[in-house]
Amino acid sequence: MLNSTKIKIFKNLTRPTTISELATVLELDHSTISKAVNSLKNDGFVVKQKEGKQVYVNHSDSLHSQLLVDIVIEFPRLPLSEIFTSSSLHILSVLENPRLIIDVAEITGLNRQTVSSTVHELAKYGIVLKNKNKYFMSERHPLIKNFVNNYWKYMTNKKLKMISDDTVLIWQRGPEFLFKIDTEFDDKKKKNKKKTIHLTAINVFHKYGLRVMSDTRYYFHSKRKLKAEDYFIHTILIDPQSSIYNSYALGFFAKITSAELLKFGKYYDLEDHVKTLLEYVDIKKKNSNFVLPWNEYKDLIRDLQ
Repeated sequence: MLNSTKIKIFKNLTRPTTISELATVLELDHSTISKAVNSLKNDGFVVKQKEGKQVYVNHSDSLHSQLLVDIVIEFPRLPLSEIFTSSSLHILSVLENPRLIIDVAEITGLNRQTVSSTVHELAKYGIVLKNKNKYFMSERHPLIKNFVNNYWKYMTNKKLKMISDDTVLIWQRGPEFLFKIDTEFDDKKKKNKKKTIHLTAINVFHKYGLRVMSDTRYYFHSKRKLKAEDYFIHTILIDPQSSIYNSYALGFFAKITSAELLKFGKYYDLEDHVKTLLEYVDIKKKNSNFVLPWNEYKDLIRDLQ
């Protein structure tokens, strides 16, 4: 993501600078600088401004770009090109809460060895801490934490705009996000060749023999192949305080009879919520504000069959 060339360019933008000037200062080929600048522009770090025949490059006003400026100033010796790789930014996005290496690998879809080596590299600089075999992002580096969060928010909003002007973001963490839209997503028109946008939540219930009528389409962006447990969680995420969507999720749970719901609840930081729902099914009695009285729940599920 931010390789050494991009970092050098970013650090040298103390004023609006042309690509030719950057090539001279950094002693790199013009085409190398041009390619790196375009990549930085696509990721929201820099902007290009044309003045006459010259095109100038400067830091953008995006939050993650401004935070990177602050990081460069505060940590001048930090090897940013080694720390801010695509893998590390994805991993850091899930380390707001303590997690095991194996959990981080499953959540991100990254190879376990990649996760382990990246986490240990980040730990060398105190960015990630360890407690009882679980790793988490250090609170001593709020600049880096805010940079990671705002970078992924920027990239998410950019992708949503490419999909449609009518998309509504529901949930986001790192490069993964849940969104809704009132029209069907067209794979061919939106170039979803890598199949990173998946129909989810109540829109896939028909595959499991449940009928939920909805004009809204729910999609999840991820490189992972989604599991039934993901559909369960995504249904809750539509509105965690809605007794209807929680009932839909539980009706779906009855169809899949998974033993891994708590694990997936933990992955999505909804462990306590899922525990409450499972207790509700066990005691068959209303135990929170986000579930229906038991008899009403049974009536709703009967209508879905």
